[in-house]
Amino acid sequence: MRWLLNPWDVAESLGYEPAFSKKKVNITTASGIEKSPLINMECVSVLGKKAKNVECIIHDLPETSRVDGLLGLSFIRHFKIFLGFEKGVLEIE
Repeated sequence: MRWLLNPWDVAESLGYEPAFSKKKVNITTASGIEKSPLINMECVSVLGKKAKNVECIIHDLPETSRVDGLLGLSFIRHFKIFLGFEKGVLEIE
């Protein structure tokens, strides 16, 4: 069984309060345009690589999407990356 994390709960457990964020962004979903909070995370670590002051949109993805989360350009822009779709590989320098 796959365990899914709710982005709101994760943000709150890290000490952020997305519900009180003054910044909101419009995102396009299958059901239309929705407003979601935008928070600035002090530090984000992925595959052992850290980036500071990363903007994150807090939005729940449908369980049927089979996605645990999205890694956006606000993090990726800090690094050189290689994405190998054929083998399912992400390398971050």
